[in-house]
Amino acid sequence: MKIFIDDGSTNIKLQWNEDGEIKRAISPNSFKREWAVAFGGQDTFNYTLNGENYSYDPISPNAIVTTNIAWQYSDVNVVAVHHALLQTGLTPQDIDIVVTLPLAEFYNRDNQPNQDNIRRKQASLLRPVSLNGGETFRIRNVQVMPESIPAGYEVVKELDDLDSLLIVDLGGTTLDISHVMARMRGISRIYGNSSLGVSLMTEEVREALALARTRGSSYLADEIIIHRNDEAFLRKRVNDTSRLGMVTDALRDSQQRLVNRVLEAISSFEGYSHVMVIGGGAELIAGAVRQHCGVHEDRFWQSDNPQFDLVNGMYAIG
Repeated sequence: MKIFIDDGSTNIKLQWNEDGEIKRAISPNSFKREWAVAFGGQDTFNYTLNGENYSYDPISPNAIVTTNIAWQYSDVNVVAVHHALLQTGLTPQDIDIVVTLPLAEFYNRDNQPNQDNIRRKQASLLRPVSLNGGETFRIRNVQVMPESIPAGYEVVKELDDLDSLLIVDLGGTTLDISHVMARMRGISRIYGNSSLGVSLMTEEVREALALARTRGSSYLADEIIIHRNDEAFLRKRVNDTSRLGMVTDALRDSQQRLVNRVLEAISSFEGYSHVMVIGGGAELIAGAVRQHCGVHEDRFWQSDNPQFDLVNGMYAIG
């Protein structure tokens, strides 16, 4: 079995074919460096890799920060991929996987595949992980694709020869922009920023939450970002509601800074006829990107679930 995995720093997205049916799953990244305590009949996911113990914990303020480029080759990345595989409902077995690397990691300065990074990613994910009291998947082969570009596959294959697609992929850690020719005949230009992502907002929101006596994980901060316009949700999650205004100010101001930096990067691209916004941060920037690029409504794409756009494209190509 081959499973396609967009192993982003915030969530792992998976897609595969099971008995002729396309299935997919998503698994958030929130792990700490110790085993969790089992209680009742709840499943506890306690892993060991490279002599370290890890466990899945969505609420711990001590959860390992994954919003950095080192995540791509880290032990916790391997643990997160195996944890996500166990959420598919598939029986642990021998599998082949297809994963991703940000553009700045996948390509070198000459815009050629960086074979050292690709091999490093493959070797990292081929390491076995043990699950206390359970069985994990056995990864026998790892293929690596660049981020963002596969997401536009279904769009560019229908474009005319003189058309092209600008793909803006905002993830938890990175911003990837690719200018793709019609029918995937080539890549006109790529841009990768390994230090610009939704984590810009996540860190500022975490700091504001801490001041509001709500110290939590990055996962909690990301949930606050997702529900930033839901006052009832915010009041439920923020302990000191007298400082709720400070939290909402952090949400608004950090989003605007994120938008400004994304638009600045897009401004260096020209000649595209169509635009697509994908990734976990797509909803945060889509309106501003569309207005900035000035393309017609029927030439702008944002799917209902942009987190899955990349893995959908990987599956279609693979």
